[in-house]
Amino acid sequence: MKRNLILFLIFVVALVAGFIYFTKDEVTFIKETSVYKAVPVTTPGFFEFRSLKSIPVDNPIIKEMKDSNIGNSFLGLITQMDSLVKDNNDVQSGLRNESFILAFNFSGKTDLIPLFIKNANTNNKKTSVKNLIELLYPVSQYRYEESNYSGNKITAVSKENSSVLFFCFSEGIFLASPKATMVEQAIRQMNTYTILNDRFFTEVNKTVTLQSDVSLYINHVNFPELVGNWMNRKSTQSVNEFGETVRLNYKNRTESFGDFASWTELDVEFDDDKILFNGVSVADDSLNHFLSVFDGQDAVNSKADEVLPKNTSFFVSYSFSDKNIFFENLERYFSHTDSYYKREEQIKKIETGLRTDFKESLKGIVNDEVIVAATTIPVDPSHMTTFFILHTEGRTLAVEQLTSWLSSYAARKGAELSSLSKIYSVDRETKFTIYEFPYPSFPGIWLGKPFAAAKANFVAFHDNYMVFSNSEKGLEEYLHNMVLDASLDHEVRYLKFKQNIANRSNVNTYIDVNRAYSFSKQLFNPEITREVEEKEEALRKIQAVNWQIIHDKELFFNSMVLAFNPKAQEEAQTTWQSNIGNSIQFKPQIVVNHDNPANREVILQDEQNNLYQITNEGRVRWTISVAEPVIGEIFQVDYYKNGKLQYLFNTKNRLYLIDRNGNNVAHFPVVFSSPATAGVNVFDYDNNRNYRYFIPHENKKVVAYDYTGKVVSGWIFKQTDHLVTTPIQHFRVGRRDFIVFKDKSRIYILDRRGNSRVNTSATFENSRNPLILNLDGIPKIVATDVTGKVYYIFFDGKYSEKKIGKFGADHFFTCDDLNGNGVPDFVFIDGNELKVMDENGKKLYAEKFDNLIKDPPNIYIFGPKMKKVGVVDESSNRIYLYNPEGHLHDGFPLQGSSQFSIGKMSEATGSLSLLVGSDGGNLFNYTLN
Repeated sequence: MKRNLILFLIFVVALVAGFIYFTKDEVTFIKETSVYKAVPVTTPGFFEFRSLKSIPVDNPIIKEMKDSNIGNSFLGLITQMDSLVKDNNDVQSGLRNESFILAFNFSGKTDLIPLFIKNANTNNKKTSVKNLIELLYPVSQYRYEESNYSGNKITAVSKENSSVLFFCFSEGIFLASPKATMVEQAIRQMNTYTILNDRFFTEVNKTVTLQSDVSLYINHVNFPELVGNWMNRKSTQSVNEFGETVRLNYKNRTESFGDFASWTELDVEFDDDKILFNGVSVADDSLNHFLSVFDGQDAVNSKADEVLPKNTSFFVSYSFSDKNIFFENLERYFSHTDSYYKREEQIKKIETGLRTDFKESLKGIVNDEVIVAATTIPVDPSHMTTFFILHTEGRTLAVEQLTSWLSSYAARKGAELSSLSKIYSVDRETKFTIYEFPYPSFPGIWLGKPFAAAKANFVAFHDNYMVFSNSEKGLEEYLHNMVLDASLDHEVRYLKFKQNIANRSNVNTYIDVNRAYSFSKQLFNPEITREVEEKEEALRKIQAVNWQIIHDKELFFNSMVLAFNPKAQEEAQTTWQSNIGNSIQFKPQIVVNHDNPANREVILQDEQNNLYQITNEGRVRWTISVAEPVIGEIFQVDYYKNGKLQYLFNTKNRLYLIDRNGNNVAHFPVVFSSPATAGVNVFDYDNNRNYRYFIPHENKKVVAYDYTGKVVSGWIFKQTDHLVTTPIQHFRVGRRDFIVFKDKSRIYILDRRGNSRVNTSATFENSRNPLILNLDGIPKIVATDVTGKVYYIFFDGKYSEKKIGKFGADHFFTCDDLNGNGVPDFVFIDGNELKVMDENGKKLYAEKFDNLIKDPPNIYIFGPKMKKVGVVDESSNRIYLYNPEGHLHDGFPLQGSSQFSIGKMSEATGSLSLLVGSDGGNLFNYTLN
């Protein structure tokens, strides 16, 4: 049967391809309604193709389906039809620009059989269709047999005693199907009751525009039978808070979709990266259609994505402009369902336990939106975290109502309210009360499906939202994410997707396919699950699906978007994510919290020059505006010598000293008399906190400042020959101190007063890279010239050259002993290529990236014989960390677009954290394996 179905679909597409080929000119489409009478009245749905070029074979999404063997057997045939029908005048006649229908109906309980319907009301059209069929199924290879059915000739096309097609011309309509009963049923019903007699179908049909290429019609009465055949038929059971056994069966759950509406029509439009569905649904409260619950409502601006975490896998929200009418309609809807008495009984038990009119109390709390959601579905979906969220009229009123309920419940149990609550601390300064709720099934009882997916075991408040979760840990993670502004509306992919959807709706459904993918094993039957697993790579390229319903003037308008991303990427698996709103170009720095040394903090700057301090839990503790970008590194100094640390840094025109609370210290900032050309460096020669701050300036002077920001009079160095563009450095070799810096043509090696200490005879044009002190073997300064030649500058003034290859003038360079063998290793980045070699030019490893690397490599110390190289590919939002032998550290590449820091954020964990900026103003904290 399956083989015959495939052959029939190939026939359908081949027939369409023939139409497409011969549609040379644009012909105005005239809507043909007579073909609808052949559509089975029991169909779950059908497609109507109004343009003969309506199957977009060159569309990237269709191509991806074909390449992934999804419909490949008939999609591929479209492009092969030219050779079959080209130059065949007998086929060309009559196949012009006309509509056709592909309808589906059931044969037996589960077999879904297609029926092809097309107008063929002239002899030319009949002849053309017959000629094309005989080209597809040559009479020399197939047997044609005619039979009479109610005065109509049905032709059976078969081969090797197996029928592949039945077709008939009846009342000017061409009918074809792989099963004779489908053709016979269509013949029978054309003179009796048809969908044209269904007022709901005609109502949605009249809204279709002539510009629509493809329309999808859904018959909600029969659609659940179609979807139910895909669902898992096995039941799982649990015991609810009332001691009742609850059975969950996804196939049975689809039956409720039959009451959703009567008919829905959706115009289908293909774009390169999405498929759009737009149309109307018709519902009638006299037939107890669920959508009628939204009668009398205006569309509302949904805030669901603002109050859900970034890792949301799906959500459904109901929004209403008049909650009194909404809940009145909802109660009327439930009163006509089979579950009414069971629902009333359970609500009565809740009211007894809480001593309240529960439905009225909830109605008083809620404002205009209720939301059900889940985070990323784990491999075992039974462990997923769910949320039920109410937008409240006001937090104070809602807290009072909740504590009243719980106090009554606790009193009945002979307990205190405190036994049902606990304090959750995000950090020392941010705390929430989490309550245990005794009736976790109430969302589904109160609102019905799909809210039964959420269990309300725990509840807390965030702003004016009352948030229930099935998991205490899940609720803690939710509150943590909200404090960090790590909400869905800050997620880069979602923001791009959101551009395709409306702000206002009454029903808003969203699915992130990748985050929800694991749910497929629980949702679908074994056969569909196998298909999903086989096509996983292609299906994961479907980024997300959003379906919105808007009530307007007694109609329900549908807008659905299916977004496609051929370069689907897994989401970042972080310890926490914090969103600061603006792009992070600055390397996040891990800094000491002098009030809590066991837990460190992060300091960084965004592209708008705002400076942020972020706690070890990811919360933005403060933000201050700095007039210019920070140049170089931010240092911590003990200005008052009391154990309290401050942040020291400079911009082009000022030297700043800021305390841990973001306030300027003493008379800082200090304004420079000449702009700085590089970042400050801090020297504490004798570890007595008598700091010296060194900064090069545009007037070619290198200035030494004391810890108060005053110029040091004992520093006698005059000026350089050219600008100094890298920080001044302090090298200690043995018991001697060297102040070292460079300009374009010279390297300056001075003592602490600014006198020349070493004169080198090496002359070359310096690259843009900083000087490096290397103590392997004879102590030396390592530098490169603009061609990439490496120079060793020794502290006796001698030098040597290392000719290990030629590099561009803009190359990046650093040097260290990566594997602990006592020999320096050279790390170059030139354009988009990383090259690592030993000092003799022996290649250790190399890597090419897709994009130009804009930041220098950094070296991270993991042990005395284990140093790793970090690289940032900003354009692709990827960071890399290479082991000494050139293999990537486990789990890399990771998402990130800034230079990154690695260190301990907390002494309690013992693990290393990696802090990096990423797209969309995100700060990611990864725990390294």
